[in-house]
Amino acid sequence: MSLIRFMTKAQLKLKIAEAITDLTSGSQTKALGALKLLETIGDKSVLPSLIEGLKKNDATLTKGILELLSSVQDQEITEDLVESIRNEKDATIRQKLLTTIWNSKLEFSEYLAEFVSLATEGDFLQALECLTIIENLSGPYEEHQLLEAQLYLKDYAEDLSEKEPKKHQIISEIALFIKDQNEGIDADLLLD
Repeated sequence: MSLIRFMTKAQLKLKIAEAITDLTSGSQTKALGALKLLETIGDKSVLPSLIEGLKKNDATLTKGILELLSSVQDQEITEDLVESIRNEKDATIRQKLLTTIWNSKLEFSEYLAEFVSLATEGDFLQALECLTIIENLSGPYEEHQLLEAQLYLKDYAEDLSEKEPKKHQIISEIALFIKDQNEGIDADLLLD
């Protein structure tokens, strides 16, 4: 039986603070121990610290953080995770976080338009990650999500001269996916 169940909120808060300190300490042993503790505690407030841990350029720590994020089963973290991806400035970290989404068992269908936006704004690899996520979403999608996704695609199509041909192919596949989801929405907004 876990001792965490018997901790007061103050004790738990202190344990989380200690784990965050260990995670960012620079000591791989302490950081990996902190990850195990954070996995047991399961508090979404540590998400920003986990993302900071990804920036340490430690392959073992990065692998542990990504595995932890992929294994989260609390649906409440989806909004925070998508928001963290949206706000992340480092393209490499953003791509790694996108990978955790398509490896996750959580449902992200309500963020369809957000993934289309991320695909159009990012580089080829980010667009590829978003395509993988989009293809694995279970839907169904609300009309406003599809319309918003189409608007992102339209904006992308208006500025094709600056885009990579490989990325354009990925965005075209996303556009076809969106079109297939709702044939009733104005097809003129979609990429051919």
